[in-house]
Amino acid sequence: MVEARLIAGLPAAGRTILASAAQRMFLETLPQLVERALMYRSVDSQTMHALAASVEDQEYLRSQLKLLSLVAFIGNGAVLPRVSGVSNMPLETNTVVRFRAPPELQVMVELPNQGTVVGMGIRQGVTLICGGGFNGKSTLLQAIERGVYNHAPGDGRELVVTDATATKIKAEEGRFVCSTDIRPFINNLPLGKTTDAFSTADASGSTSMAASIQEAVEVEASTLLFDEDTCATNFLVRDGRMQQLVSQDCEPITPLVSRVRELWEAKGVSSIMVIGGCGDYLDVADTVVSMHGYVPSDATEKAKAIAQCMPVVIEIPQIKYGPALNRTIIVPKELAAHKPPKAKTRWSIALFPSDKLSSLAPPTISDAGAATHERTDEPEVFPELDLTALDQLVSVSQTRAIASMLQLATQNTRRRTMRSLVSDMCTTALGDLPAGHGVAGNLARPRGIEVALAINRLRYAQIQP
Repeated sequence: MVEARLIAGLPAAGRTILASAAQRMFLETLPQLVERALMYRSVDSQTMHALAASVEDQEYLRSQLKLLSLVAFIGNGAVLPRVSGVSNMPLETNTVVRFRAPPELQVMVELPNQGTVVGMGIRQGVTLICGGGFNGKSTLLQAIERGVYNHAPGDGRELVVTDATATKIKAEEGRFVCSTDIRPFINNLPLGKTTDAFSTADASGSTSMAASIQEAVEVEASTLLFDEDTCATNFLVRDGRMQQLVSQDCEPITPLVSRVRELWEAKGVSSIMVIGGCGDYLDVADTVVSMHGYVPSDATEKAKAIAQCMPVVIEIPQIKYGPALNRTIIVPKELAAHKPPKAKTRWSIALFPSDKLSSLAPPTISDAGAATHERTDEPEVFPELDLTALDQLVSVSQTRAIASMLQLATQNTRRRTMRSLVSDMCTTALGDLPAGHGVAGNLARPRGIEVALAINRLRYAQIQP
């Protein structure tokens, strides 16, 4: 049996349903859609079997990454460039450069349907993607970040497969942070303020990145993705001259370059980083891939030689990284007091909370170190949940599902850990999510990572260490 769900708007003139048009929609158009889409006799069986085989191969390859000590695989012949920055269609020109793995990083895998495939394996640990501008560094990283999803035949990235928990981290000025221990990266704020349960309604680029890393690790992300272009420079590195000018005792920020190896060696969290200007990372990298004209080469040994000939001082953190977060959370029922949360676009969810929620806002610590309670005489309303920074959220149908999950969370106000809450949400069948008066026909399953990242940006969530 096949169950298909869809949403259709009834044809109308103002508030009056157009009966004849509705009749044609239900009795002619809908049966034709069912016939063309769901009946085997109407489907090209070769195309259908090719899709099933491709998905099965991608799922199998993803399941083998950890056994092969890899976090990503990019198959030879893959087409990584897209038609444009807002399109998922492959670039199809005579000059497009198909991916070819450098011999040193070449991996061979036997797939259930396609058989033996060869490509570049990105090993666990710290991997840098370097090269000049416009040579394919970010294009490669973007393909890797989308490799958490399966691709249909013809996409060009059918053999680009990534660790299912890989999470893109970027600077997000102005984002909300609540009760997050960011001491591994930011500590000893002025005026003696602590950061073991950091909250702010207006994070800086560096504090947003620190919080995002901690939040991703909390829900067991085992690979982090960084593009230098979208990161806060002062969070990535502090060079020797600045170390001389501002002593470590006077600098609250421990840059990522001082923690990235500890993330891997102590936490088992790998990092893939596009780096074009922060040469200090050569000292901490396990693998260095150089991109030139969209062609990768293994530059690991060259990078190590440069690091040895031109040594830099990487500060040793003053404290150990510490355990992963294990915060508890309640999504208050007042979040859906007037109407359920509703996805407006792929990157935003409209909220309709009660005025009472303004009194539940947690105290915050500004980046200047001053504690405030964000209280005003007039209730402050934040009508949208901003998900713009969630680059791996790829469909508005996923956003709709997250909105329904938030409504579901308001129906059970017992305090749970973040991991438990996300697990409960993601194991609920899409058909069992709240859907107003009926069954939703326009939902897609988001990853648990995106669900957690969305909750962490919800200003009304009651999160405790």
